[in-house]
Amino acid sequence: KDGKVLSTTVLKTVGAPHRITLHPDRTRLRRDRNDLSYVMVHIEDAEGNLIPDAVMQVNFKVAGAGQLAAAGNANPKEMDSFRLPRHKTFGGICLAILRPTGADGAIQLEASAEGLQSASTEIKVG
Repeated sequence: KDGKVLSTTVLKTVGAPHRITLHPDRTRLRRDRNDLSYVMVHIEDAEGNLIPDAVMQVNFKVAGAGQLAAAGNANPKEMDSFRLPRHKTFGGICLAILRPTGADGAIQLEASAEGLQSASTEIKVG
């Protein structure tokens, strides 16, 4: 407008699923069991692009001062229990919710899927 760009849109073709990336909303929690960290799990290609049609089972391993409170996705047809340590992605994304067990330390989360580079993150507690 008046010679100025107001918006741009870029369409990219993504590659094959290559890796998992983890994106916690917080990296520090109180020891309170009601203090949660929501970790977004993305399936990405080798260039780091989110793959919007990736439907893959992601397996979670949690160690340290916490536990997996739940896992899920936004698929309204998904019937898997949110209490299982695995979940399928929907739109290339799923979610892991971590809860402290009450001790100081750290929660380690590892996410893996068949044929993909796994990912891990650490959430401090205390």
